[in-house]
Amino acid sequence: MAAPQPWPPRLSLLSLLLTWAPSGAGARKVEVQAPPQVRGLLGDAVHLPCLLQPLEPGVQVTQLTWMRRDPGGAARNVAVFHPQRGPSFPEPGRWAFAAARTSTELRDGSLDLSALRATDEANYTCEFATFPQGSGSARTWLRVLAKPENKAEIQPVPLGPQSLGPVPVARCVSSGGRPPPQISWLSAPDWGVNESQVPGPLPGTVTVISLLMAKPSSKVDGRNVTCNVTHESLEEPRQLSLTLEVPYFPEVSISGYDDNWYLGQREAVLSCDVRSNPEPTSYNWSTTEGSLPAFAEAQDSQLLIHLEDKPINMTFICQATNALGSNTAKQSILVRAAPPKEWSQSGFPLWAIAPITVMTVSLLIVGGLCYKHPGKYCQCFRRSSANVNNTIYSAVNTT
Repeated sequence: MAAPQPWPPRLSLLSLLLTWAPSGAGARKVEVQAPPQVRGLLGDAVHLPCLLQPLEPGVQVTQLTWMRRDPGGAARNVAVFHPQRGPSFPEPGRWAFAAARTSTELRDGSLDLSALRATDEANYTCEFATFPQGSGSARTWLRVLAKPENKAEIQPVPLGPQSLGPVPVARCVSSGGRPPPQISWLSAPDWGVNESQVPGPLPGTVTVISLLMAKPSSKVDGRNVTCNVTHESLEEPRQLSLTLEVPYFPEVSISGYDDNWYLGQREAVLSCDVRSNPEPTSYNWSTTEGSLPAFAEAQDSQLLIHLEDKPINMTFICQATNALGSNTAKQSILVRAAPPKEWSQSGFPLWAIAPITVMTVSLLIVGGLCYKHPGKYCQCFRRSSANVNNTIYSAVNTT
């Protein structure tokens, strides 16, 4: 008889649970204990515990039987042990009793199963027959797990019109899992996902394929995303990180204008700022009125504007092109005859605002008192009015 194989190291605690299932209500005098569920890995060995509780004096075990019942199917024997004749297996080769021996007290009916298959998943009943007390049994659900193989890769996005809409940008595959693995994408909460399942490489296993969908743009290109795979056979989620690389149309903007251009400046420059993949191959400058005027000179991504002796009011257009296509941006500019003056330079000094405000408020108060008491406050009102006028006059003359 082959020696029982050791439990899978990662599932040993799962294979023998601390909670045991009691025997049925009809066989209370013969108590049998077994875990309600045992899990094993596909291809490995699994241990199905079954222990008979102490019997009353004079009671003897006459037979130990293991039966299998498939969902919706009839029960059938998979292993039998007789205290004198020993073990019997309808399908020998993979089954073995872990502790039962002839000519010894039969209390441990645990069963070992090697080379676990997906078809081994079923309900198993361990039954002890005794005399004269009758029989007792306990049931165990054997679950067969298969650890998946996981990989993630970026998806090449072909250049063409399809790049305008959502396309697969990353692919994550969890192969050969049982039950089917669960795949999610981290760092991409608003993107679409297309998921499919196909049969795995071994019978009873499943391969899950998840495609991350996104519309190519600068927000997608260079983005770090993570494929997150969870499965019962994994101690912790398996995370696979990727850096996306997608082509996208040029995203164009124009910089350099600050609404403070005026005659007398030496030169002014507009820059055509472009983000694209692949890089732009050409830049084209124009205006809403057609081609560039004589005072504007295009230098690839920059437009050099020579400020002449007259104001300018015009809208410039930059068109950037890469292998996918083109996009444009517009910028209106206004060149004034003189630099715009700040409020502090417009004929009134900033330092005069606070004292004038205080004097004005005081003047209103004194004026009100003068109205009610002409003899007492009118002279003060006239002096205050003169002070306010002098302050304003001095401020204007200073500027």
